[in-house]
Amino acid sequence: MVWLAACLVACSEGEAEPTSTPLDAASADSSTFDTALDDSGISLDVAEVGPTSKFTAGHVFLAGARNAEVFEFDASLKLVTRWTHPKFGTVLPAPGQSYDLGPAGMAFDASGNLVVAAVDSFCVFSEPNVVVACHPKVKSQPTENVIFDHLGNIYSTTSTGGTAEIHKYASDYTFVKTFTMPTGELTGVTCDPSGNLFIGSQLGAKSAVYKVDKDTLMPLATISLTGIVEGLQYGSGDTILAAMWDRVVRFDAKPPYAVTTTLLDSSAGLAIAVPVTVDEAGNVYTADYENGAGTAPADLFVWSPDGKLKASRKASEVYGPFGIVIGGTRLPCGAYRPVR
Repeated sequence: MVWLAACLVACSEGEAEPTSTPLDAASADSSTFDTALDDSGISLDVAEVGPTSKFTAGHVFLAGARNAEVFEFDASLKLVTRWTHPKFGTVLPAPGQSYDLGPAGMAFDASGNLVVAAVDSFCVFSEPNVVVACHPKVKSQPTENVIFDHLGNIYSTTSTGGTAEIHKYASDYTFVKTFTMPTGELTGVTCDPSGNLFIGSQLGAKSAVYKVDKDTLMPLATISLTGIVEGLQYGSGDTILAAMWDRVVRFDAKPPYAVTTTLLDSSAGLAIAVPVTVDEAGNVYTADYENGAGTAPADLFVWSPDGKLKASRKASEVYGPFGIVIGGTRLPCGAYRPVR
Protein backbone atom coordinates (compact mmCIF):
# COMPACT_ATOMS: atom_id res chain seq x y z
CA MET A 1 0.00 0.00 0.00
CA VAL A 2 1.21 3.53 -0.84
CA TRP A 3 0.30 4.82 2.61
CA LEU A 4 2.14 1.97 4.36
CA ALA A 5 5.28 2.46 2.27
CA ALA A 6 5.32 6.16 3.07
CA CYS A 7 4.52 5.57 6.70
CA LEU A 8 7.44 3.19 7.18
CA VAL A 9 9.69 6.13 6.35
CA ALA A 10 7.78 9.11 7.64
CA CYS A 11 4.99 8.41 10.13
CA SER A 12 5.15 8.43 13.88
CA GLU A 13 5.16 5.08 15.60
CA GLY A 14 1.71 3.91 16.62
CA GLU A 15 -0.36 6.00 14.18
CA ALA A 16 -3.29 4.20 12.60
CA GLU A 17 -3.97 4.40 8.87
CA PRO A 18 -6.50 7.16 8.19
CA THR A 19 -9.52 6.64 5.98
CA SER A 20 -9.10 8.17 2.52
CA THR A 21 -11.88 8.73 0.00
CA PRO A 22 -10.38 8.78 -3.53
CA LEU A 23 -10.40 11.70 -5.93
CA ASP A 24 -11.34 10.61 -9.44
CA ALA A 25 -8.47 10.94 -11.89
CA ALA A 26 -10.43 12.80 -14.52
CA SER A 27 -11.23 15.69 -12.22
CA ALA A 28 -7.68 15.85 -10.90
CA ASP A 29 -6.36 16.36 -14.45
CA SER A 30 -8.94 18.90 -15.61
CA SER A 31 -8.01 22.56 -15.88
CA THR A 32 -11.06 24.82 -15.92
CA PHE A 33 -9.93 27.44 -13.42
CA ASP A 34 -8.55 29.90 -15.99
CA THR A 35 -11.61 29.46 -18.20
CA ALA A 36 -13.95 30.21 -15.33
CA LEU A 37 -11.99 33.33 -14.49
CA ASP A 38 -12.07 34.46 -18.10
CA ASP A 39 -15.85 33.98 -18.15
CA SER A 40 -16.09 36.58 -15.39
CA GLY A 41 -14.48 39.15 -17.68
CA ILE A 42 -11.18 39.23 -15.81
CA SER A 43 -8.04 38.30 -17.71
CA LEU A 44 -5.28 36.61 -15.79
CA ASP A 45 -2.67 37.90 -18.26
CA VAL A 46 -0.31 35.10 -17.24
CA ALA A 47 3.10 34.98 -18.88
CA GLU A 48 5.19 31.86 -19.29
CA VAL A 49 4.92 29.52 -16.33
CA GLY A 50 8.64 29.59 -15.62
CA PRO A 51 10.86 26.74 -14.43
CA THR A 52 9.37 23.29 -13.82
CA SER A 53 8.65 22.81 -10.14
CA LYS A 54 10.01 19.77 -8.33
CA PHE A 55 6.81 19.61 -6.29
CA THR A 56 4.48 17.10 -7.91
CA ALA A 57 1.54 18.64 -9.74
CA GLY A 58 -1.78 17.85 -8.12
CA HIS A 59 -0.25 16.95 -4.77
CA VAL A 60 -1.47 18.69 -1.62
CA PHE A 61 1.07 20.38 0.66
CA LEU A 62 -0.08 21.24 4.17
CA ALA A 63 1.73 22.84 7.12
CA GLY A 64 1.22 21.24 10.52
CA ALA A 65 2.11 23.92 13.07
CA ARG A 66 1.99 21.57 16.05
CA ASN A 67 3.85 18.84 14.15
CA ALA A 68 6.65 21.28 13.19
CA GLU A 69 6.40 19.67 9.75
CA VAL A 70 5.14 20.12 6.20
CA PHE A 71 3.14 17.21 4.76
CA GLU A 72 2.73 16.06 1.16
CA PHE A 73 -0.39 14.10 0.13
CA ASP A 74 -1.25 12.78 -3.30
CA ALA A 75 -4.46 13.71 -5.15
CA SER A 76 -6.44 11.08 -3.25
CA LEU A 77 -5.02 12.41 0.05
CA LYS A 78 -2.71 9.47 0.72
CA LEU A 79 0.41 10.48 2.60
CA VAL A 80 3.53 10.74 0.44
CA THR A 81 6.11 12.33 2.73
CA ARG A 82 6.63 14.82 5.55
CA TRP A 83 9.60 16.90 6.59
CA THR A 84 10.77 19.40 9.17
CA HIS A 85 13.35 22.17 9.49
CA PRO A 86 14.95 23.80 12.56
CA LYS A 87 12.97 26.99 11.87
CA PHE A 88 9.73 25.02 12.28
CA GLY A 89 10.30 24.32 15.97
CA THR A 90 10.56 20.93 17.65
CA VAL A 91 9.00 17.65 16.53
CA LEU A 92 7.31 16.18 19.61
CA PRO A 93 4.91 13.30 20.23
CA ALA A 94 1.30 14.12 19.35
CA PRO A 95 -0.25 16.59 19.72
CA GLY A 96 3.13 18.29 19.35
CA GLN A 97 4.37 21.77 20.17
CA SER A 98 2.36 24.95 20.69
CA TYR A 99 0.58 25.92 17.47
CA ASP A 100 2.13 29.41 17.47
CA LEU A 101 5.68 28.03 17.16
CA GLY A 102 5.41 26.08 13.92
CA PRO A 103 5.13 26.52 10.16
CA ALA A 104 1.98 28.27 8.98
CA GLY A 105 1.23 30.13 5.73
CA MET A 106 2.66 28.76 2.47
CA ALA A 107 2.82 29.75 -1.22
CA PHE A 108 4.70 28.73 -4.36
CA ASP A 109 7.05 31.30 -5.91
CA ALA A 110 7.80 32.04 -9.58
CA SER A 111 10.41 29.28 -9.73
CA GLY A 112 8.08 26.64 -8.34
CA ASN A 113 9.73 26.71 -4.93
CA LEU A 114 7.60 26.25 -1.82
CA VAL A 115 7.76 29.21 0.57
CA VAL A 116 6.88 28.36 4.18
CA ALA A 117 6.30 31.06 6.80
CA ALA A 118 7.98 30.11 10.06
CA VAL A 119 7.77 32.33 13.14
CA ASP A 120 10.84 34.43 12.30
CA SER A 121 11.64 33.48 8.69
CA PHE A 122 10.38 32.63 5.23
CA CYS A 123 11.99 29.30 4.33
CA VAL A 124 12.23 28.44 0.63
CA PHE A 125 12.29 24.79 -0.50
CA SER A 126 13.26 23.71 -4.04
CA GLU A 127 11.76 20.25 -3.42
CA PRO A 128 10.48 18.40 -0.37
CA ASN A 129 13.04 18.62 2.46
CA VAL A 130 15.56 20.56 0.33
CA VAL A 131 15.90 24.10 1.63
CA VAL A 132 17.35 26.88 -0.55
CA ALA A 133 17.40 29.62 2.07
CA CYS A 134 15.54 31.08 5.02
CA HIS A 135 14.94 34.83 4.82
CA PRO A 136 14.30 36.80 8.04
CA LYS A 137 10.88 38.33 8.61
CA VAL A 138 10.67 41.94 9.76
CA LYS A 139 8.99 40.76 12.95
CA SER A 140 8.95 37.44 14.77
CA GLN A 141 5.27 36.43 14.97
CA PRO A 142 2.94 33.67 13.78
CA THR A 143 1.93 34.17 10.15
CA GLU A 144 -1.27 32.33 9.26
CA ASN A 145 -1.20 33.35 5.58
CA VAL A 146 1.38 34.49 3.05
CA ILE A 147 0.81 35.29 -0.63
CA PHE A 148 2.57 36.57 -3.72
CA ASP A 149 0.53 39.07 -5.70
CA HIS A 150 0.50 39.34 -9.49
CA LEU A 151 3.66 41.50 -9.44
CA GLY A 152 5.61 39.29 -7.07
CA ASN A 153 5.12 41.32 -3.90
CA ILE A 154 4.80 39.25 -0.73
CA TYR A 155 2.13 39.96 1.89
CA SER A 156 1.95 38.24 5.28
CA THR A 157 -0.81 38.36 7.90
CA THR A 158 -0.65 37.96 11.64
CA SER A 159 -2.98 35.39 13.24
CA THR A 160 -5.80 34.70 15.69
CA GLY A 161 -4.96 36.86 18.71
CA GLY A 162 -2.49 38.86 16.61
CA THR A 163 -2.09 42.50 15.69
CA ALA A 164 -3.65 44.58 12.89
CA GLU A 165 -0.39 44.49 10.89
CA ILE A 166 0.20 43.37 7.32
CA HIS A 167 3.82 43.17 6.20
CA LYS A 168 4.82 43.74 2.58
CA TYR A 169 8.06 42.46 1.05
CA ALA A 170 9.57 42.60 -2.43
CA SER A 171 9.93 39.36 -4.37
CA ASP A 172 13.55 39.06 -3.13
CA TYR A 173 12.26 39.17 0.50
CA THR A 174 13.46 42.73 1.07
CA PHE A 175 11.11 44.34 3.57
CA VAL A 176 9.01 47.14 2.01
CA LYS A 177 6.58 48.38 4.66
CA THR A 178 4.11 47.50 7.40
CA PHE A 179 0.56 48.79 7.11
CA THR A 180 -2.46 48.25 9.33
CA MET A 181 -6.13 47.40 9.04
CA PRO A 182 -8.88 48.96 11.20
CA THR A 183 -9.03 45.78 13.30
CA GLY A 184 -6.64 42.96 14.17
CA GLU A 185 -6.51 39.14 14.32
CA LEU A 186 -5.73 39.07 10.59
CA THR A 187 -5.99 35.46 9.49
CA GLY A 188 -6.60 35.46 5.73
CA VAL A 189 -5.22 37.32 2.73
CA THR A 190 -5.77 36.96 -1.00
CA CYS A 191 -6.06 39.31 -3.99
CA ASP A 192 -7.97 39.66 -7.22
CA PRO A 193 -6.23 39.59 -10.63
CA SER A 194 -5.85 43.38 -10.61
CA GLY A 195 -3.85 43.17 -7.37
CA ASN A 196 -6.32 44.55 -4.86
CA LEU A 197 -6.09 42.69 -1.56
CA PHE A 198 -8.78 41.01 0.55
CA ILE A 199 -7.79 40.69 4.22
CA GLY A 200 -9.81 38.79 6.82
CA SER A 201 -10.14 40.01 10.43
CA GLN A 202 -11.76 38.03 13.25
CA LEU A 203 -14.26 40.06 15.29
CA GLY A 204 -16.09 37.36 17.24
CA ALA A 205 -19.54 36.31 16.04
CA LYS A 206 -18.97 38.36 12.89
CA SER A 207 -15.85 38.94 10.84
CA ALA A 208 -14.65 41.70 8.52
CA VAL A 209 -12.99 41.20 5.16
CA TYR A 210 -11.31 44.39 4.01
CA LYS A 211 -10.92 45.04 0.30
CA VAL A 212 -7.67 47.01 0.09
CA ASP A 213 -6.39 49.21 -2.74
CA LYS A 214 -3.20 47.77 -4.21
CA ASP A 215 -1.54 51.20 -4.48
CA THR A 216 -2.62 53.10 -1.38
CA LEU A 217 -2.98 49.96 0.80
CA MET A 218 -6.08 51.56 2.31
CA PRO A 219 -9.46 49.81 2.66
CA LEU A 220 -11.87 50.36 -0.23
CA ALA A 221 -14.70 48.40 1.37
CA THR A 222 -15.56 46.40 4.47
CA ILE A 223 -17.35 43.10 3.88
CA SER A 224 -19.20 41.66 6.88
CA LEU A 225 -19.42 37.89 7.21
CA THR A 226 -21.30 35.95 9.88
CA GLY A 227 -18.90 33.68 11.74
CA ILE A 228 -15.16 33.50 12.34
CA VAL A 229 -13.05 33.99 9.23
CA GLU A 230 -9.81 32.08 8.66
CA GLY A 231 -8.21 31.48 5.25
CA LEU A 232 -9.21 33.35 2.09
CA GLN A 233 -8.63 32.42 -1.56
CA TYR A 234 -9.64 34.17 -4.76
CA GLY A 235 -11.53 31.64 -6.89
CA SER A 236 -13.30 31.18 -10.20
CA GLY A 237 -16.09 33.46 -11.35
CA ASP A 238 -14.63 36.52 -9.59
CA THR A 239 -15.43 35.14 -6.13
CA ILE A 240 -13.62 34.70 -2.82
CA LEU A 241 -13.56 31.48 -0.81
CA ALA A 242 -13.61 31.95 2.95
CA ALA A 243 -13.00 29.29 5.60
CA MET A 244 -15.49 30.14 8.35
CA TRP A 245 -14.90 27.46 11.02
CA ASP A 246 -18.05 25.36 10.57
CA ARG A 247 -18.31 25.95 6.82
CA VAL A 248 -16.58 27.19 3.69
CA VAL A 249 -18.45 29.90 1.79
CA ARG A 250 -18.07 31.69 -1.51
CA PHE A 251 -18.80 35.42 -1.83
CA ASP A 252 -18.62 37.85 -4.73
CA ALA A 253 -15.41 39.87 -5.08
CA LYS A 254 -17.40 42.88 -6.30
CA PRO A 255 -20.33 44.85 -4.81
CA PRO A 256 -22.54 43.95 -3.08
CA TYR A 257 -20.07 41.20 -2.01
CA ALA A 258 -22.93 38.77 -1.42
CA VAL A 259 -22.36 35.26 -0.07
CA THR A 260 -23.52 33.06 -2.94
CA THR A 261 -22.74 29.50 -1.83
CA THR A 262 -21.98 27.39 1.22
CA LEU A 263 -19.74 24.73 -0.26
CA LEU A 264 -19.37 22.48 2.78
CA ASP A 265 -20.33 22.50 6.43
CA SER A 266 -20.26 20.54 9.67
CA SER A 267 -22.66 17.92 8.29
CA ALA A 268 -19.67 16.48 6.41
CA GLY A 269 -17.59 16.26 9.57
CA LEU A 270 -15.91 19.62 9.09
CA ALA A 271 -14.89 21.18 12.40
CA ILE A 272 -13.21 24.61 12.40
CA ALA A 273 -11.98 24.96 8.82
CA VAL A 274 -8.79 27.05 8.76
CA PRO A 275 -6.77 26.89 5.50
CA VAL A 276 -8.52 26.92 2.12
CA THR A 277 -7.27 26.86 -1.46
CA VAL A 278 -8.30 25.81 -4.96
CA ASP A 279 -6.74 24.09 -7.94
CA GLU A 280 -7.14 25.10 -11.59
CA ALA A 281 -10.17 22.83 -11.96
CA GLY A 282 -11.90 24.80 -9.21
CA ASN A 283 -11.77 22.00 -6.63
CA VAL A 284 -11.69 23.34 -3.07
CA TYR A 285 -9.23 22.05 -0.44
CA THR A 286 -9.44 22.58 3.30
CA ALA A 287 -8.36 21.09 6.63
CA ASP A 288 -10.00 21.51 10.02
CA TYR A 289 -8.65 22.42 13.42
CA GLU A 290 -11.00 19.96 15.15
CA ASN A 291 -11.23 21.09 18.80
CA GLY A 292 -10.00 24.64 18.20
CA ALA A 293 -6.61 24.04 19.77
CA GLY A 294 -5.23 21.72 17.11
CA THR A 295 -4.62 18.99 19.69
CA ALA A 296 -6.79 16.53 17.76
CA PRO A 297 -5.77 15.26 14.30
CA ALA A 298 -7.12 17.29 11.42
CA ASP A 299 -9.52 16.01 8.78
CA LEU A 300 -8.71 16.87 5.16
CA PHE A 301 -11.31 17.48 2.46
CA VAL A 302 -11.47 18.06 -1.30
CA TRP A 303 -14.75 19.34 -2.73
CA SER A 304 -15.87 19.96 -6.30
CA PRO A 305 -16.82 23.52 -7.29
CA ASP A 306 -20.50 22.63 -6.80
CA GLY A 307 -19.97 21.24 -3.29
CA LYS A 308 -19.66 17.48 -3.89
CA LEU A 309 -17.16 15.60 -1.74
CA LYS A 310 -14.33 14.26 -3.90
CA ALA A 311 -11.74 13.10 -1.36
CA SER A 312 -11.21 13.08 2.39
CA ARG A 313 -8.75 11.84 5.00
CA LYS A 314 -10.20 11.24 8.47
CA ALA A 315 -8.24 11.62 10.60
CA SER A 316 -4.91 12.71 9.15
CA GLU A 317 -1.44 12.89 10.65
CA VAL A 318 -1.61 16.69 10.80
CA TYR A 319 -2.01 18.68 14.03
CA GLY A 320 -2.69 22.41 13.76
CA PRO A 321 -3.11 22.85 9.97
CA PHE A 322 -2.45 26.29 8.51
CA GLY A 323 -0.99 26.80 5.01
CA ILE A 324 -2.34 24.62 2.18
CA VAL A 325 -1.22 24.74 -1.47
CA ILE A 326 -1.56 22.49 -4.52
CA GLY A 327 1.46 21.56 -6.65
CA GLY A 328 1.40 22.88 -10.21
CA THR A 329 -1.52 25.26 -9.66
CA ARG A 330 -1.38 28.73 -11.22
CA LEU A 331 -3.53 31.19 -9.31
CA PRO A 332 -4.15 34.90 -9.90
CA CYS A 333 -3.10 35.45 -6.31
CA GLY A 334 -1.31 33.12 -3.93
CA ALA A 335 0.97 31.25 -6.31
CA TYR A 336 3.00 33.93 -8.05
CA ARG A 337 3.30 33.88 -11.85
CA PRO A 338 4.77 36.97 -13.53
CA VAL A 339 2.47 39.32 -15.43
CA ARG A 340 3.66 41.19 -18.50
